Amino acid sequence: MKISFILPENGNKPIGGFKVVFQYANKLVELGNEVSICFLNNLYPEKTSKTHAVVKRGIKRVLKPNSASRRIDWFDLSSDIQICYNVIFPFELPKADVVVATAVQTVNFVMKLKPEKGKKFYFIQNYETWAYSPEKVNETFALPITKIVIARWLYKIVSKYTKDYVYIVPNFLDPQVFHLTRGIKDRENVVSLLNHKLPEKNTRFGLEVLDDVHEEVPDLKVKLFGVYPKPDRLPDYVTYFEKPSQQLLRDEIYNQSKVYLLPSLLEGWGLTGMEAMTGGAVLVSSDIGGVREYTQNNVDSFLIKPNSKDDFSTRIIDLLQNDQKRTDVAKIGVQHANQFNINASTKMLLDAFKNERINH
Repeated sequence: MKISFILPENGNKPIGGFKVVFQYANKLVELGNEVSICFLNNLYPEKTSKTHAVVKRGIKRVLKPNSASRRIDWFDLSSDIQICYNVIFPFELPKADVVVATAVQTVNFVMKLKPEKGKKFYFIQNYETWAYSPEKVNETFALPITKIVIARWLYKIVSKYTKDYVYIVPNFLDPQVFHLTRGIKDRENVVSLLNHKLPEKNTRFGLEVLDDVHEEVPDLKVKLFGVYPKPDRLPDYVTYFEKPSQQLLRDEIYNQSKVYLLPSLLEGWGLTGMEAMTGGAVLVSSDIGGVREYTQNNVDSFLIKPNSKDDFSTRIIDLLQNDQKRTDVAKIGVQHANQFNINASTKMLLDAFKNERINH
C-alpha cells in the first residue's frame, strides 16, 4: 500500500504528534508499505497566498538550504521513507492509495486533493483548539473524510459532528525505545516534568507544586526537559535537559525518577506520562481525558483534579516518603503501559485504511 502523511510545517523539534506519525511510518515501511511524509510550507496555509508561500520557500532554499524546515535530526526515520519538505501545491505530492491529514491545519489541504493522491483520512490526535476556535475545529469533524481518533474521549467529541463510522486506534509505545533499564526501588528523590510553552501543558503550575514539595523534601531533585532553551530563574534543585535524545530521556530522566508529574489541562494522549511509566516512575497527573486512556487511578498512577495544587504536592510528598507504596504502584504501571504496543496499533491503522471495521 502507498501511504502519504501530510504534516504541518516542519520545525525540526520533537513534537508528540509528529513522533507518533514518524513511528507509524517506520513500522509501515518495515511491513512492506511505501510511505511518504509531506510537510506543508506554512503552519496555516490558508493565511498565506500562494505567491507569498512560493517566495518564502525560495528564500528558505537559497539562503537557508539547511534550515530547520528541511531537516529531521531528532528522530531516526527510515531511509526508505520519501520526505517532501515545504509543500505548497497538490501536484508536489506523490500518487498514493491513502493520504492522511495529521493535524487540523492540514485537513483542508487534504480535502482539495484529487483522487489520485489517495483515499482521504483525518488522523485526529487532540482537540486542537489552540490552532483554531472550537467552532472551526468542530467543523472539520463534519467534513466528508474518514476519521481516525487516538482516544475514546476524542471519539465522543468527533461523533457529535458526524454520522460516519469513526475509527479508534490507540497510541502506543515502542518497547525497543522505552523500557525499564534500572531497578525501581533504589532511587533518589527525583521528580521529572516536561517544560512546554503551551498554557495547556501547565509547566509553571507544575514547578509551583514542586516548590511546595521541596519545602517538605529538602533533598528533592527535579529533572525538567523540553525542546526550548532553559527557562530563567530555575531553583538550584532543578536540572534542565534541552532537546534530550530518546535514550537520554529513557535512561537519565524516566529511569532515574521516582515520580513523573504531568499537570496538563488538555492532552490528546499524554505520551510522556506513558513513557515515564515504562521507566518505573509513578505517574501523578491531572485527571484529564487523554491520560485516562492508559491509566487506572490509584492502581498504576494517581489522577488529580487539574490545578489542585495542595492535592498534587501532598500526593508527590507521600510517594517520595513511602517507598513501598511507590514501588508497588510503579511495578503495575510498567506492566500496564507496556500493553500499548506499536505492532497492535499499526495493524489497527492498516485495518482502518482498508475500511475494515474495528470493534470499539
